[in-house]
Amino acid sequence: MTDETPSGGTDLERLREAVTQDAGTDPGRWHIPAGYPALALCVLDSIYSTGNRYTAVVRMLDSYRGLRSAEGADASADGPSDLVAVGERWGGAEGFAERTGYRWRAWANQSAPLKAAVALEAAALLDAHGLRTVDDVRAALTDPDDQERSEVKRWWLRLPGQRSGITWGYFLMLAGVPGVKADRMVVRYTGRALGRTVSSTEAAALVGAMADELGVSRTLLDHAIWRLESGRSVYVEAEDAPVDRVDHDD
Repeated sequence: MTDETPSGGTDLERLREAVTQDAGTDPGRWHIPAGYPALALCVLDSIYSTGNRYTAVVRMLDSYRGLRSAEGADASADGPSDLVAVGERWGGAEGFAERTGYRWRAWANQSAPLKAAVALEAAALLDAHGLRTVDDVRAALTDPDDQERSEVKRWWLRLPGQRSGITWGYFLMLAGVPGVKADRMVVRYTGRALGRTVSSTEAAALVGAMADELGVSRTLLDHAIWRLESGRSVYVEAEDAPVDRVDHDD
């Protein structure tokens, strides 16, 4: 198998067998991943999520929501220009990090830029290219070919620490574009199902191919696998969930 595409049915069959064993055969019972109605939270969630426990990311987002509420605004309605304006009003990336209480870096080095700086740059990038609402993003970037040709994607991947494309894909998913994030949880689960190491690109291709084969949203399957590997119940009815067959970390 190459790093880009799944090779025939063997790997897909192994992945399907693992998911079926762990999550059952009825995707209608799986948790539906929640996105956001506006783009500022999509940006913040995607940029802050890499390298951190998601429970901590939720706390960071709650901090932002609380601060915006104190200003008489609704964070769930913030678009890219609102996020840029907030950053300017709060004193740039340093002020943003100070107010929210999360001075996370773009990578594990104290010399790395703050994630706040990356998020503010990403918001400015979206606004400059006319992507100001989730509807704008869905209209412009739902087609995979349009994603590949996108100038916004090209510039997003040039943001500090974003070259892998993981946060770009996750941003699209949060905005309602079906996709696979293929973070460490999804990569680890896929690799164990296949009995070998896989890259994030390969995991994304396999999960996407399996979702297409099952006729379900790629985002739904990605989220189900993420929940399994992070030790959460994949089922809406948590009491009906099977016991996970592996130990998990968050």
